[in-house]
Amino acid sequence: MNRECDALALHLVGRRCPGEVAERYVRAASDLGLRLSRGEQAIWNAACRSRVVLACLDAGVALWDREGMARRRLLVMFALLEASPDNADRFLFAPRGLTDHARTLARCLLFPFAVLAGTPLGIACRLASRRRR
Repeated sequence: MNRECDALALHLVGRRCPGEVAERYVRAASDLGLRLSRGEQAIWNAACRSRVVLACLDAGVALWDREGMARRRLLVMFALLEASPDNADRFLFAPRGLTDHARTLARCLLFPFAVLAGTPLGIACRLASRRRR
């Protein structure tokens, strides 16, 4: 579970997951019943091994499976990271240099490709979650 938490934190805020956030994430996933179906779990595990695939999965489920468990897990981790004092600086305004602006521009330009690559992942998660019901 720590590897999953670290992968999500690296994707969302660019840092490893603090221990207390990982504990809260595990507890929240359990308490909220955010269990993945077998198909979703396979996609999730593959995505957590690669930041690129995780970014594509995030884009795909945001478009195609908004109410799905994968999307909910991403949102729970995002909320926990945002509430963590260790990551507060990632969510506050700070002056940025040219390099930071160039990185943001590159990410914006790459986003359509993440959506294209993530669409099959999002649809697969949606289909896998329907089989569970």
